[in-house]
Parts: sequence; structure tokens; C-alpha cells
Amino acid sequence: MEEALFKDRADAAAQLIPKIPLADPDKMVVLGIPRGGVPIASQIAVALHAPMDVLLIKKLTTPNNPEYAIGAVGLEESWIDEKQLLSDEELDHQIRKAQQLLRERNRIYRNDRPLTQLRGKVVLLVDDGIATGRTLLHAINMVQSHSPLAIWVAVPVSSREAAARIIPKVDRFICLHQPEPFIGVGRFYQLFPPVSDREVVSTIYPNNR
Repeated sequence: MEEALFKDRADAAAQLIPKIPLADPDKMVVLGIPRGGVPIASQIAVALHAPMDVLLIKKLTTPNNPEYAIGAVGLEESWIDEKQLLSDEELDHQIRKAQQLLRERNRIYRNDRPLTQLRGKVVLLVDDGIATGRTLLHAINMVQSHSPLAIWVAVPVSSREAAARIIPKVDRFICLHQPEPFIGVGRFYQLFPPVSDREVVSTIYPNNR
């Protein structure tokens, strides 16, 4: 088993914050990737005195391997990288199921309000780790469509393969560790509990008053 690099997400955020360059808080928005990236994004937003929001995107997986991303789904769009792993019928079912979940999260997290204005902002995307990188790559595409000033990514840990795919797509890639072999994000945390919707809501609103 890989050696744990972080006690928990709070520890990962504390280690990550000093590595993030300072920027004008009025020009920055921190976006957490739900759900695991949200607690880390919250600590970063507080440290940077920047507003925070959640980017509603969900990785698409197969029933046999719920950790392996074959694509990602947004509220209105979907991006599939390995269609051959699911039948057309199953793929359509998974996309509709994911979008239904995202609509429910938008209601719970934001009372159906739109995403924070990203145009002309330095957008800092935060997750608790990157395995394949597919979800984050599609998150970058979503953010790019909002005409930001720049896109930064900050994560505690990433596979080298994912980092190599992401770095050319962003203006800054901030990552503490790129260990190999890389089997799963949770293996690098001593404590890696699931993040509930209730935790996400309690995390978001103090930073968006």
C-alpha cells in the first residue's frame, strides 16, 4: 500500500495553500470539484480572501468500475472518452442519471442560481486528487467557455499521466505530489471519508455571503 501523504483533506489544503501564487481577490474565483474537492477549495478560498463556488460536473463510470472515469457529465453537456465500454442504451441511462443528480445538487447547493461570473477572472479549479484527469479536463472545457482571464488548477496529488494531459490546457498547474504507481486518490490519505451534500452546503455558503 502507498504511503499516506496527507492526514485528511484539511491537511492537504494546509499543505497546498502556501504553493498557490497570490492574486487579486477581486479577480479570482475558486471552484471546487464536487464533492471531495469542495472542502479543500473552501480552505483555499478563505486563505486567498476569494469567492468560492462549486462547478457542477460528475465523472461518468461503468457499473463494474465506479472509480474509473470514462468521461464526464455537466448539467447540459456530456463528454465521453471511451464509449465502447458501455452500450448505447446504458450510456444514455448513465448520462440521464448523472444529469438528474446534478440538477438536484444545483437545487441543494445553490437554490438553482447560476454559476458565479467567471468572465475576466482567474479561475482556480480545486480537487482532492487526480487519477485519470478526465473529469478535470472536461471541467477546464466548461470553464473556458465562460471566457476567464486564466485557468489555474490546484490539487494535492495527481498521477503523472493526468498531469501531463492537464498542464498544456491551463495557465498554472499546482500539485504537491505526482507519485508512481498511482492506483487511487484515497490511498494517499489516512482519512478519506465521503463528502456529503450537507457538508458541501455548509462549506459553500460562508464564503459566498
